[in-house]
This record gives sequence, structure tokens and C-alpha cells, in this order.
Amino acid sequence: MAADDTPYIILVLDPANSTGYALVSVSTNRMIANIYEYGFLEVDTTSDFSGDWCLDLQRQLRKIIRDHMVEHIAMEDFFFSKRFANGSKVNVELRTAIAMLARELRLKYTILSITEWKKYIAGRSTPTKEQKKQWGIKSKKLMIQQALWERKKIRFPNHSLSKKTGKPIAFRMDIVDVVAQSIYFCGIYLHIPDVICDVEIPKDVVMRNNGKVFAY
Repeated sequence: MAADDTPYIILVLDPANSTGYALVSVSTNRMIANIYEYGFLEVDTTSDFSGDWCLDLQRQLRKIIRDHMVEHIAMEDFFFSKRFANGSKVNVELRTAIAMLARELRLKYTILSITEWKKYIAGRSTPTKEQKKQWGIKSKKLMIQQALWERKKIRFPNHSLSKKTGKPIAFRMDIVDVVAQSIYFCGIYLHIPDVICDVEIPKDVVMRNNGKVFAY
């Protein structure tokens, strides 16, 4: 870390074709951590070669790293599931691309255990029976979102913005996970238990089937 008052910037990633990211600013004395930006990166998958997908993700990450003077990268580990075996190869490749970029830029990186970060945030790694009944297939994500609100009072908007059109689209839940992973990283690896999220929350919107959007 720099000897002056320049904060230590960490980039936290949840790698996938839609990669959630969060930027965390840590004070020089490592007493305060602030999640000051989050979002998602759309990987260009139009090529027939997954190597091109990896290069596109590297290109987008390189800009973020340069613009924010990132000094450390943390990313979620990958869980191999028989149910989702088709996506395993690409997800591993994307993580390898991130690791290679980090070392090319002489940045350290940390792999975050899926089970451990979920337990740290929600007290458990899987939803309860009641949560599964209430939320169905979204229960794994909503369990984390609920825990962040109850324990950290972190609220998320009900929408994201399209990278292509700039218009509201369905909220990318990758953002919830990557905010949770940021808090876990700061708590476990930097010993900063109280992490704030200073991202400004826009007004919620109601999205209609006819494409019109109304704020409320």
C-alpha cells in the first residue's frame, strides 16, 4: 500500500458471461472499507472461440483496473455441478483469463470460497426450506440479498441499466453476490468487519411489457 493517503483499491469479481464487479476503497490504515461502485460486465460471446470471450473480458477489466488504480483482485471460486456441466469449461476459462491478467499487471489475486462467503454473510450456505418455498429458484440469490439488508442495511435497486441501450432491464443479481463477496473479503482477509456501501441507489422503476418505463 502507498505510504501517502491514497486508498487501497480492490476489484471483486463474480466471473461469468455476465460478470458482476465491485470496487472497494480501503483507507491507508485499513480501518475503513467502502464499496463505492458496482455493476456488471457483459462478455461478448458472438465469436465461435471462447478465447475471444476471455480477451473481451480482459479488455474490459484492464480499463477498470487502469481507471481506478486497482491493486488487488478477489474473485469467487467455481463450483462444478453436474446440473450445469455445460458452462463449466467457459467459467474456468474466464477465471484463468482474470488470473493471467492480474499477474501480467503484477497484481495479487485471491480466490474466495463460495461456501465460506455465504456463511459469513447469511449464516448458512444454502437457503432454508421456508426460503425455497417463498422464492423458488431465486432463493439462493435472494437469501443473500435479504441477509445484506438485515445485517448491513444495504439496499439494491429493482433494475439494472442495459449496456447497449442505457435503459432499465431486470436487475442483475450478480451484483448482490459480488457486494457480499466484497464484505467477506474485507472481513476475513483485511480484518475490517464494518464495510459500508456508498453506491447511490436510483429510484425504482416499473417496467411494462410495452417497453415504457415509469419511475416511482
